[in-house]
Amino acid sequence: MFDHLQTVVAPRLRSLLRVLSIGHFHKKRIVFFSYFGRQYSCNPKYISEYMQKHYPDYEIVWAFKQPQHFKSLEKRNIKTVKYLYPRFLRICLTSKFIVTNSEIPAWFPIMKRQVYINTWHGGGAYKRVGAAYQKETPGKQIRAEIAREMPCIYVSSSKAFTDLTIHQSFHHYGTILSCGMPRNDMLVKQNRPQLVSKIKTYYHLPQDAHILLYAPTYRDSKTASEYLFDCSAIKKALTERFGGNWYFMFRMHYFVIDQLKDKAEYIDASAYPDMQELLYASDVLITDYSSSMWDFALTGKPCFLYATDLKFYDMKRGFYSDIHTWPFPLAENTSELEHCIESFDSEKYSTNVKKHLADLGSYETGHACEYICKFITQNNQ
Repeated sequence: MFDHLQTVVAPRLRSLLRVLSIGHFHKKRIVFFSYFGRQYSCNPKYISEYMQKHYPDYEIVWAFKQPQHFKSLEKRNIKTVKYLYPRFLRICLTSKFIVTNSEIPAWFPIMKRQVYINTWHGGGAYKRVGAAYQKETPGKQIRAEIAREMPCIYVSSSKAFTDLTIHQSFHHYGTILSCGMPRNDMLVKQNRPQLVSKIKTYYHLPQDAHILLYAPTYRDSKTASEYLFDCSAIKKALTERFGGNWYFMFRMHYFVIDQLKDKAEYIDASAYPDMQELLYASDVLITDYSSSMWDFALTGKPCFLYATDLKFYDMKRGFYSDIHTWPFPLAENTSELEHCIESFDSEKYSTNVKKHLADLGSYETGHACEYICKFITQNNQ
């Protein structure tokens, strides 16, 4: 019954809300929102900042669930509005451009005169999403399918992402901007060394510190303790293999980080507002199935996979390709992770990562922001 209502109510609500589009239409206004209005981050953030710097005549509006937490943006001439509230809907429907990194609600109307750009929030093609992930609830599948019927322009990080995710999983065969992810421009160019100092100063670390970033994906089927590894053993392995004094940063779901003990062994970086800055400053990344491995691969720095629930996850979620063929050393327990670090072959890793990026058909050149912003200005008719 609920699923049926989704298919009936969403189109009708779209029609009703179109009345909010009546009035002055702003051809040089762009509305941004990231992770359903939760953050000022990811690809929309980097597009927004490039637009402000290079095309200051455009009006920038950001939508947040809690706009009171982002008042500082107004000092930078960025307007804020409450996500999914009437004023937000009114502003969206009278703006030429909408940029986000996730699907918008199925009931949200997009007018033919508007340009809706979905940058998505992951690169490469690793864990299955959308139609390729068949174990989502029927209701969620229907809502997503309805949302995908709306006119949309996708941003792609690679040919594999286009083929496997945009075409096969999202069933989108419209316009695609094959330019890489805007948030990765700085990881490709490596032209912002001041970020390393910024992160170390922010977390009160010595400037010669070596940083390991641990950023696993969240699974409600996995207990907090199952995410952990032996920090002392891993620190010893890192020191022996790479030298230096190592500090650990954990970036995890708030539920998991709140349940963990021994917090003296690591820095909780979960609330830091920009994941890309953490990736830029880190010397090593450990994740499991997060697409942050794609981002980090662009830096050439070592990335290790720590997947304690690999068999279960593979059966439940699945991957587009065999995880064992990816270039990142894979471990399912602390002992294996130690071995991966101690036996790390930098030359072999570099060769494998370059081949991996080539095999997936990477579009990352460090010019995604420029490409997308030019597209916006050239389509401002």
